[in-house]
Amino acid sequence: MGPRLTDRRVTVWSVALAVLGILLSWTLERGLQPVQAAPVSTATTTARLPVTSALGEPRQKYTPPPVPTPSPSPSATAPKATVKPKPSQKPTASGFRLRIPEIGLDHRMYGGGLSSDGTIDPEPRSIMWFQGYDRVRPGRVGTAVIAGHVASGSRRDVFANLADVDVGDKVQIVDKGKILTYRVTRASAINKYEVTTDAAVWGRNTSRSRLAIITCDDAFGFRGDGHRVANFVVIADRV
Repeated sequence: MGPRLTDRRVTVWSVALAVLGILLSWTLERGLQPVQAAPVSTATTTARLPVTSALGEPRQKYTPPPVPTPSPSPSATAPKATVKPKPSQKPTASGFRLRIPEIGLDHRMYGGGLSSDGTIDPEPRSIMWFQGYDRVRPGRVGTAVIAGHVASGSRRDVFANLADVDVGDKVQIVDKGKILTYRVTRASAINKYEVTTDAAVWGRNTSRSRLAIITCDDAFGFRGDGHRVANFVVIADRV
């Protein structure tokens, strides 16, 4: 027969086992408690898209327009057109002409859209009226955008003297022998970025026949890529 435990020893072991049971129960209970998830913010951050073109995104509600480059050069930023732009076409021997007698200009025009790099880029030594962004054919009610280069490389181009046009000068559209006369209401150099928000060029117009004639200008110097900072813009309304 083995040795008998005294009552005192039994009591000590009983207390120890009871304490161990309490600790084990407390530990298990703590381990089964659900972990509180870190709060997740429901706030979102709206990123502001950067300006991605020479003229930038519109700051008003106009459709973002492009600008002729390198001599006329609009953004346009990419701009999403309300009318799908058509690829530029080479000039044809049509009788559709632009005349500005004050600078001795009398030149054929052709219709064209955005070039492959998303700009208005007429053929050298030609004048293009822009098709897209709700712009109209010159002579119709609405605003017609007409673009040409001031220089191509080191050579003067069709709009080399456009900056000599003044308010009050006459502009003519010749269409199938019919002459439509316009009077210049504005002629000035403007930063290419600002052209995108120019209501006279890209704003809604359903009441008058207007011409917006655009080329590049040396007034504000040159950018790092060699393109001019400014456009020269002539606005003329039909009389």
